[in-house]
Amino acid sequence: MSRNSGSSGIVKFAAWLLVIVLLAGIGVTIYFGVMSKGFKEWEFLNGEQTEEPTEEEQPSGVTDGDGNELESGTTYVLPTAMVYAAPTAESASAGEGVTVKATVKPETAIDKSVTWSVAFANAESVWANGKTASDYLTVTPDEEDSRIAVLTCNEAFGEQILLTCASVSDPTKTATCTVDYAQQITGVTVKIGNVEVVMGGDTEVTVDIGHDNTDRGGEITMEYQLSEVYTIAESEVTNAIALTHECLDASGDYFAYQGVAAGTPGGTSYRLDYDDISEGLGKTVYFDTRLFADYNFAYGTSSFYDTDKTPFSEMDITTIKNYCDSRIGKTLWTLTATATGTYTTFTAESDIVLSEIDGWAEVEGINVDPSQIVFS
Repeated sequence: MSRNSGSSGIVKFAAWLLVIVLLAGIGVTIYFGVMSKGFKEWEFLNGEQTEEPTEEEQPSGVTDGDGNELESGTTYVLPTAMVYAAPTAESASAGEGVTVKATVKPETAIDKSVTWSVAFANAESVWANGKTASDYLTVTPDEEDSRIAVLTCNEAFGEQILLTCASVSDPTKTATCTVDYAQQITGVTVKIGNVEVVMGGDTEVTVDIGHDNTDRGGEITMEYQLSEVYTIAESEVTNAIALTHECLDASGDYFAYQGVAAGTPGGTSYRLDYDDISEGLGKTVYFDTRLFADYNFAYGTSSFYDTDKTPFSEMDITTIKNYCDSRIGKTLWTLTATATGTYTTFTAESDIVLSEIDGWAEVEGINVDPSQIVFS
């Protein structure tokens, strides 16, 4: 009996130990799952945690003379000036128009009803001649209170518009708001040396892995384009370039150093090293061996917390070729170009894709000329 009792105790102890191990494993899995955001991001293993980027708010497209944004759903006291930076239909927060209200004085006036009208400040200007102001700026009075009206900008206009509110009982009493249309940033052009970046698409590049003095690539430059129809010219635009890349899985899909976290379900990938290039304007990127040297691309094993990485500039060409072969068609960086003006911001992206490599040739044979050597 005592032998059976001892065996039973050992079995129970083993069962409890198994339960504890399983619970611990589940706990570790949950921890890694939470910290890696669903086993997708493993930067925390490197002691660095990055916040998720917040989406930048889009401008309303309408401001008063002091630069305050005007949005749909709010009634504003009629300002003395307004500036549109986008048609109403394209506005993020004023897409249903801007509501304004005229203030009729004195407060004791018997008839406070008003009429609204729009006209070009200079109807004889080259741009305005033959055009009708109401086609560009529409004013719709409220049916119950004529002092309230909704303004809608239908399209860009090249001559200042005067919005006039006049008293019905005494038309000589008026208030006028000047309405302008700001010049907009309509596009950007980016070059990496002699490589034209395809904004809104993929920029395919060929990397010469056998040389470091090619003319492929070079300084990162950026230009912006402006709209042709406006009443207020853009006076100051700031350009910015950022190059970022991500590691999405353990197969090395993206051109960065990464490994496999031991013990995680399915061999989930983690990223120990990456090469984002902030403030990229004026920096240089050459699509040859200097690509690897300048921005610290490196090759290493997949060991946990491995820091023993060899820079590509120190690797032999065969190893570089083998590494690059598995990344043909993959993204080196995502280039984000942002032009920020007084009234508008324009942002566009392009994936810089490794389309092919050259500067490499297999040895086909060794020839001796002449075919016979005679010693005499």
